[in-house]
Amino acid sequence: MGKRSNGEGTLCKRSDGRWMGQVTLDTDGGYKRKTVYGKTQKEVKEKIAELKSGCRSGKLIETSSMPLEDWMQLWIANYKPDLKVTTRESYELYINVHIKGSEIGKIPLSKLKTTDLQRFYNAKLKCECKNQKQTLSPTTVRYINLIIKGALKQAVNNRMIGENVTDGVVLPKKRKVEIIPLTREEVLRFLDAAKSDRLYTLYLLEMMTGLRRGEILGLKWEDVDFKAGRLKVIHNLYRVNNTDKDAESKYKLVLLTPKTESSKRTIPLNQFMVEELLRHKKEQEREKRLYGEDYRDLGMVFCKLDGDYISPREFLRQYQRLLQKAGLERKRFHDLRHTVASLLINANENPKVIQQLLGHSTISTTLDIYAHVMDQTLNRSVDNLCNQLELGKE
Repeated sequence: MGKRSNGEGTLCKRSDGRWMGQVTLDTDGGYKRKTVYGKTQKEVKEKIAELKSGCRSGKLIETSSMPLEDWMQLWIANYKPDLKVTTRESYELYINVHIKGSEIGKIPLSKLKTTDLQRFYNAKLKCECKNQKQTLSPTTVRYINLIIKGALKQAVNNRMIGENVTDGVVLPKKRKVEIIPLTREEVLRFLDAAKSDRLYTLYLLEMMTGLRRGEILGLKWEDVDFKAGRLKVIHNLYRVNNTDKDAESKYKLVLLTPKTESSKRTIPLNQFMVEELLRHKKEQEREKRLYGEDYRDLGMVFCKLDGDYISPREFLRQYQRLLQKAGLERKRFHDLRHTVASLLINANENPKVIQQLLGHSTISTTLDIYAHVMDQTLNRSVDNLCNQLELGKE
């Protein structure tokens, strides 16, 4: 039945036709008996050899029966202490909503398979998961996989599992969202409608720089160099969970550094924009005098009447009202950023310059996002070549 040969351990063929092997290993934690299975005797011998080799090199995999959801919580707490607060909150939200309490979350790490994850992601895309009210976008599913992949990578490093099963998953393709920027005429209509708004300078600055919402709301006067005619993007205004149990609100606004190094950048200001910012600063000083001791001076370029941070949500509501006033359709504030890029592309600006202005991490990001706009520019370029060569003329 069973036999021992050359220290290979105990080998036997089971009634179901498979082979089983057992070997005793001398580990740091004492002697441990391991069992492996295979279709052939050779396969089992190879697995036993791998176990013994791993034991000698200190790389023996101690498969863990810890459920995925428990490991995800431990991973966040113990191995991701330096995550930016907004990223941490995002990770925790996705873990709690999509993994904790789910069928996939209850599977032990040692038994989790690529097929389990594939079924889980497919179900998310089709709204077939328990307590899920709508289908998830490919972007959301890819983000969930990113989090799980990171957690399992650490589990592999800890020798809790032998492989990262996310490596074999087939993820849904990203959906390319069609970007419809404002036209030059629409920009002028919008700015005309915003002239009477106290944040008119903010919208002018946006059309000169393409700053992200958090970047422009997080801009401080100390970041603006009037003499040199430039501003530095080194802050970002975020809405985060309020950990103070006695606080009236569940959320609070905080200034943090930009998410990526490429987002930290210096942007030139022309004389027109410098003068507009100085005018805005003068008006802000008047508001400060009116509020007196009640003014909360945080040094912000754009703030509420009392000097406090502008809530991004309140700001978006006001922005939509200005669009309506201008007779324009609803647009994301981010679309103004796209508009800046589109206007520059149509003006034949170098894409590398646009990348640096907008703070994209790579030139490919700029080219991918604005490919449809560049197609129009390319068409004009071909027409220009044709005209220069006087082709098509009789």
